Amino acid sequence: MGLDVSAFSKLVEAPDAERDEHGDLVDYDNYRDFYFNKDFPGRAEGLKEGMTYKLGEEGSGLSTGYGRYSAWREELAKLAGYPAEPYERYGRVEQSHCMPCWNGAQGPFAEQINFSDCDGTIGPVVSAKLAKDYADFAEKAEAVGGYFWEKYQEWKVSFEVAADGGAVVFH
Repeated sequence: MGLDVSAFSKLVEAPDAERDEHGDLVDYDNYRDFYFNKDFPGRAEGLKEGMTYKLGEEGSGLSTGYGRYSAWREELAKLAGYPAEPYERYGRVEQSHCMPCWNGAQGPFAEQINFSDCDGTIGPVVSAKLAKDYADFAEKAEAVGGYFWEKYQEWKVSFEVAADGGAVVFH
């Protein structure tokens, strides 16, 4: 099991998309309903909840294990300069650079750091903000190198794609 991510651009509202007798989309290859994760309000800004969309271009995708993504996200928070803060996990105290974002801090990458690791949609408005964050920190991320830099570039492209009237979908 792991996190799969798809990025789309140029979405078009399609309220009359054909559905079968169960209410499911008939042409799932070209139309999509997007899940708005209620635990992270505002992340899908720029999309209408409950609206079906005709897919424009699918420009990017990536896949990683949940544990690997969690560790990668920790490195992203560290790169952005968030201080490590304590939290309790399985009866012991640990430190995480993600904690400030989980507690509501705003700043670089905060909307991604404090987001589901498995299910939800980030719309074009937040994607544009995150694309800028990725551009602003690219040189610093490249210096880290390795797997972190590889995934950093994939996320950067995903948010650039979605900033053009699209969405980044965690599934």
